[in-house]
Amino acid sequence: MDHIPNEILSHILSYLLTDSEKHRLRDDRIDHILPSKNTIEDDFGSWHQLLETDSIRTAVRHVAIETAPWDYELEDGNDIMSWLDSWFEDCHWPEFTSAINRICDMTNLNSLTLRFSMFCPSEDYDSVLQEPTETRQVTLELVSEALRDRESRPGTSTIRELVLSNLEDTPLPKDLAHNLLRNIDRLHISCTYAYEHQESPGAIPVEFNGKDLSFPRLKRLNLDNYIILRQDQFDWVLEQSSLIDLRLYNCRIATHCVVDQYDFEYWGVNLNGWKKPADSYEEMNDPNLVSMLNTPHFGQLRPGWYMSDLRWSNMFDRIHQHLPLLHNFTFEPVRYGGFMEHYPARPGSDCMAERYWTCSNGFWSTMWYKPARDRMWKAACFFDDDMPGTPVSLYTRTEAADRQALEKLMEATHKRRDGK
Repeated sequence: MDHIPNEILSHILSYLLTDSEKHRLRDDRIDHILPSKNTIEDDFGSWHQLLETDSIRTAVRHVAIETAPWDYELEDGNDIMSWLDSWFEDCHWPEFTSAINRICDMTNLNSLTLRFSMFCPSEDYDSVLQEPTETRQVTLELVSEALRDRESRPGTSTIRELVLSNLEDTPLPKDLAHNLLRNIDRLHISCTYAYEHQESPGAIPVEFNGKDLSFPRLKRLNLDNYIILRQDQFDWVLEQSSLIDLRLYNCRIATHCVVDQYDFEYWGVNLNGWKKPADSYEEMNDPNLVSMLNTPHFGQLRPGWYMSDLRWSNMFDRIHQHLPLLHNFTFEPVRYGGFMEHYPARPGSDCMAERYWTCSNGFWSTMWYKPARDRMWKAACFFDDDMPGTPVSLYTRTEAADRQALEKLMEATHKRRDGK
């Protein structure tokens, strides 16, 4: 067994595990391969020591860079293990930079994972050490520079797979994204958000949008925890005509949100295409007020509820039309982290559950789709069940069209896969 390559062993073992065992694997840990399981200790001493061995440098195919390792010995494991003050204050950490640069020494590396903290700067998380936007950006720049340096060295492989876990939902500079993504065949992105409760993340105030980014070789794309406010937020996916495998995990379309004028104008939230329904019977019955309820432009928002007509049925149809090479499509919920290991959803999970979200009071939920009598917040029922534009029963009203469009898309991918 010692002489069988790890890739072959992994392929064999993949046939020996049940779905439940595959889910369990991500919780298993191997603590004794490295001189120290915490490579951050002693200025990444064990990491550098490991890479002093020629055979190890040559054998490495995949590296995971964890920017904010958790200290599991702390109560609830709720704090980052170790950061230099200089990193937190001015993004200066030479030892971390040196550790990242060691990927240049791995001549056969073909896959890279960059795993950020799930905690963005937010008042909701004042009990944990949050990973600032600035250090996240600098880390991306350091990795980009290391990749560019690695490409200039003769005899090194091209990295074809990139995993960006807990990527903050902010725009990526075009030149940075180009360096990271231009040679990638397989891209996996999981988003995290500054305004986030554990079960209700959202794409407000900022957003990741791949518009104008070039992915000339992209064959597989996994998106996890991605919230779509507008069609153009997803158009960058539809532009990847080379895609043969698209997997959407825990992805939602936002249908309604409550606008706080000061915050939304400060953030510059883009609700192009959204409409402002009447907030009360008084507005509905006043023709002068109703005539003022038009589609807002970027930055031109009034306080109150807004709604979007974007639905999954339309999204599935567009995927069908714009990705002619697509052979595999997945739309399902998975638990946190499962998207990276390509584990299937748990048996019996409903792919249509929580496919739409609403945003109010700073967080996302499915509560507003319920009748008023079933909501948790009885004192804040802005929507009556029969008001025009209400989210109540939207899941029921859209399910038939959504399922039909999904089944049509799945049938098309099956036919392509079977060569029909």
